[in-house]
Amino acid sequence: MENSPVTGLSREKGILYAPDCVINAGGIINVSVEVSVDGYNETEAMRRINNISEALRQVCAISSEENIPTAEAANRLVENRLAAGKVH
Repeated sequence: MENSPVTGLSREKGILYAPDCVINAGGIINVSVEVSVDGYNETEAMRRINNISEALRQVCAISSEENIPTAEAANRLVENRLAAGKVH
């Protein structure tokens, strides 16, 4: 649905679409910690997973400020983080 016209329509109707890449990030984050060379660290996994809500807030802010769908805003956030060299 991220690249669907439905995401724009949802915004027009006042329906928040939370992009899959943000909402499903917890599983990927947990796996990345599981396969780290230092072994699994639950505290580190939870620290990173707890940042998902802040990422979603940032996506919503970008969407609102730039008047773009949240899927596009999520991509913009990723691009900004990569350009800044911030991966966590």
